[in-house]
Amino acid sequence: MTDRGAATRARLIEATGQVVREVGYAHATTRAIARAAGVAEGTIYRHFPDKASMFFAAVLQQDHPVIEWVARLPARAGKDSVESNLVDCLFRLSGLRDQMLPLELALLADPELARQRYRALAARPGARPPGPPGSIAEYLAAEQALGRVRADVAPDQVAVVMLATLFGLSLQPSDESTGVDRGMLTAAVRLLLTGIEPSPARP
Repeated sequence: MTDRGAATRARLIEATGQVVREVGYAHATTRAIARAAGVAEGTIYRHFPDKASMFFAAVLQQDHPVIEWVARLPARAGKDSVESNLVDCLFRLSGLRDQMLPLELALLADPELARQRYRALAARPGARPPGPPGSIAEYLAAEQALGRVRADVAPDQVAVVMLATLFGLSLQPSDESTGVDRGMLTAAVRLLLTGIEPSPARP
């Protein structure tokens, strides 16, 4: 990407955040975002495949330090416990709920945004999703290779379940100013790691 292209993309991301703060995701049209960025509406699609991608880019740019920490999660495989690594990761991500939760709800409520997300994933068969889902799956796969995660589970599926659990916990009332209740999050991760089936009876 040229310097000019990078500058235009940065303006679009900044404009997206500005328009969303003013009117919310549901009413943040590409026309309004392009106007705020001082570009033609068609310019958006030279930098982003769809509106949903532009929304996510705006959120991720705003919370870059957290996303960078999560991207380094796979390097923690074999260090500390799987439980503590996952709790640390999800707790950091929970601090993004004020930005991510409205976006996730918009994606669920807006059929076109949901279709855009589906098409983007379908265009990358077999590839891990970018961002936190892919990083968590890569971490779990690395722990699996070390024998610290069961060999018969699919890291991609477990990552989705964990993020869905975090999403659900984010809807619960919490005294935490920076995210979900850490104790509740720890209990949820422990439950996912151990399952709900009773332990086999010892002879």
